[in-house]
Amino acid sequence: MSQKIVWKFVLDLQAELEMPVGAQILSVREQGQDVCLWALVDPDAPKMKRRFLMFGTGYPIPDMPLQFLGTAHLHGGALVCHVFEIVEGDAGSALVH
Repeated sequence: MSQKIVWKFVLDLQAELEMPVGAQILSVREQGQDVCLWALVDPDAPKMKRRFLMFGTGYPIPDMPLQFLGTAHLHGGALVCHVFEIVEGDAGSALVH
């Protein structure tokens, strides 16, 4: 039986991350000038792609299945970003262009 560990992932406005199956998202926050996601993972588990979107306060958010994960404050709080995961199972969902 393998042990779980915490991994950090740096996010962009649109991110497709290779994460171990069953990864449990613990937190989304700023670190320096990056927005980061921390997840509890089994490093030996097979990997799967998970997709994330980030929106600033006041920006439109598409009408698609999203799960809110957290908020990060950048530039001393001048920029507030809200992070969502695209909920799988929506065959029509894709990264927003």
